[in-house]
Amino acid sequence: MPAQGLFITGTDTGVGKTVVTGAIVAWLRHQGLKTGVMKPLETGVDRECSSAANSDALFLMECGDIQDDLSEVCPIRLKPAASPYQAALIENRTLEPETIVSAYRNLSDKYDWMLVEGIGGVHVPITRDYRVVDLIRDLGLPAVVVTRYHLGTLNHTLMTLDALKQNNISVQGVIFNRGDPGELGEVEQEQPRLIEALSGTEVLGEFPYIDSLDTRSFTPERLQQLESCVRFSRLTPA
Repeated sequence: MPAQGLFITGTDTGVGKTVVTGAIVAWLRHQGLKTGVMKPLETGVDRECSSAANSDALFLMECGDIQDDLSEVCPIRLKPAASPYQAALIENRTLEPETIVSAYRNLSDKYDWMLVEGIGGVHVPITRDYRVVDLIRDLGLPAVVVTRYHLGTLNHTLMTLDALKQNNISVQGVIFNRGDPGELGEVEQEQPRLIEALSGTEVLGEFPYIDSLDTRSFTPERLQQLESCVRFSRLTPA
């Protein structure tokens, strides 16, 4: 039986997809679910010199204490810090989406549950004619959208949700990520309610700012605290 799972996407690059995904995989494994992770594509990484500090794939693996080979978790790694399509052009490489889908199928056979983290937003190009939203659709996973508090987030979040729904991709919910410790203004505080009202999509909660975050941050005590902020239980079947 194929693994169940989620595809964690975002409204843009740098919204906190990796942090949120790391917390979810730690929580799922803490619940006793046999959970694997995948970061299908990663750019801006040196294949000869990488660590959890500069590699999303390695960060996720360490958060979940996952022992799979890095090439299974992240089959495509490119050094230029650009979209996969542009990075591949720079490196004179051709990316094959079928390779990613096949790698996912092979890896997911080991697990009951899979978390897949995307790259950038849903319209980031992987090839000239294939984008992240196409990959989500081909993997057959429901999506979770990570967004952030800032002016413009209504536009970016609604466009992301529209793109997913237009491709018949089920959306499990939206998670707001606090990227800094500053206080929220009146406009920002209203954004989760407005997203729900305008999209009909559930906002699952707010992922709090965590100072000095690393792969050891998600202790059982921290995960218990996070459960009061984000409805993790809504991410898995009852």
